Amino acid sequence: MKSTEILRKMSIDHAKLLRLLHLVQQIHGGDVIETIKVFDTFEWELEKHFFAEEKAIFTSYDPDNIIEGYKMVPTLIKEHTEILNTIRILRREIIKHRPVDFNHLSEALIAHKNFEENEVYPKLDQELTEEQKRKIIDRITQIA
Repeated sequence: MKSTEILRKMSIDHAKLLRLLHLVQQIHGGDVIETIKVFDTFEWELEKHFFAEEKAIFTSYDPDNIIEGYKMVPTLIKEHTEILNTIRILRREIIKHRPVDFNHLSEALIAHKNFEENEVYPKLDQELTEEQKRKIIDRITQIA
């Protein structure tokens, strides 16, 4: 039976990201400096997560059926870009002391998480060898 190490590792990271976003939402409206500090941590962790996916995982993925195997990558890159753009907009609003609605970002992150955990990571865990997965996990661990 194939291990589900990539799914497990990245799901833990997703949970951490959602906790950080929730913390930002809780403190927003109070001290702007404290909000930006927590927001910076959230953004940094998210950027590392995306980097891990784009560099550590997908550069190591070499599917037998290239067309089918890589079908998910454009969707993931598009979602990463949209989420990062949303974060940049939210940062400006926080700095300007404006009310911020985090719902769009939260919904986008949850949809992205669900897509990865239900489709992407299980596919990788099934198709990659244990050695390939170990190398990917080592790279992810170096980034974290």
